[in-house]
Amino acid sequence: MNSEDIIVSRSDDIQITSRDREVDLIQAFLQRFDRTHTRRAYKTDLSHFFGTSTVPIDLVRQATFVHINEYIVQLEDRGLKPSTIKRKVAAIRGFFDWLEALKLISDNPAKRQLLRRVRRVSRQDSPIVILTAHQASVLLDVASDMGEASVRNVTLIETMLHCLLRRSEAAAMNFEDVKPLGRHWILELPDTKGGSDQYVKIPSHVVDRINDHSEHYGITTGPLWLSLSNNSRGRRLSAHAIYSIVKKVSEIAGLSNIGAHTLRHTGCTLAIEAGASLQQVQTHARHKNIETTMVYIHQRDRLRDSAADFIHVKMDEPSKEKSE
Repeated sequence: MNSEDIIVSRSDDIQITSRDREVDLIQAFLQRFDRTHTRRAYKTDLSHFFGTSTVPIDLVRQATFVHINEYIVQLEDRGLKPSTIKRKVAAIRGFFDWLEALKLISDNPAKRQLLRRVRRVSRQDSPIVILTAHQASVLLDVASDMGEASVRNVTLIETMLHCLLRRSEAAAMNFEDVKPLGRHWILELPDTKGGSDQYVKIPSHVVDRINDHSEHYGITTGPLWLSLSNNSRGRRLSAHAIYSIVKKVSEIAGLSNIGAHTLRHTGCTLAIEAGASLQQVQTHARHKNIETTMVYIHQRDRLRDSAADFIHVKMDEPSKEKSE
């Protein structure tokens, strides 16, 4: 957003001191959220819209719905997915909602009634990339042949696949989070998308794999997944590093368009195909709404019972006389 092209609009009844004008409002807004991933995403989206990572009150009050609509057009012209555009607009709207609640602005310029409509995207109509059980086995076989990182990579992928973890949840795992509960083993998840502490069951063979991993690398406390690179050896793997590991393993395995979230999708789908109920998958995946879990059923049924299988048209084979 270019502040030189903006007409300033402000409320005269709000008294802002010169010191207040220098406050970075994005940083103050981010204090509302306790998850690192959420703060990082909001900061990126808001900084991109304003064109700077430091946003004082004077710059905020220059924004109008016209600038937000122009921003949406720019995102569309760049070819961003509608879901990505919606996420960015939601961050902007939430920021201005917060400012309006503080009475720092008189009205929210990001109200839905004022903004350009972004094409609706149905999750049910968007293909979800999943692996077959065989492809998942191939992925693990490749991960087991990666030198020093082999034990870590296999254990990481198996844990994410069976526990249906998001990469941020995997990155936050500590040795102490794996613990017994009665005759079962669980993984406590202090850093989840829902914001509240949760836990999931860990299958016994994955617990054995984690124990072997801990013994192999001498991990008895703290982060469970450690970097083995020269630049950051011994540090906790970040969510981005976990994404890169899964992507690298999948590329070596000859599997394209595979990311860390593919493991979560795959685990959900394999569980359903093996007979798990929707409620069981919803609970294990920690989906807030059953509709999210239904997406996997919808995709499976759409492909299994497709009209394409009933269309039989073959091209006539050329006769020998014509070919000669």
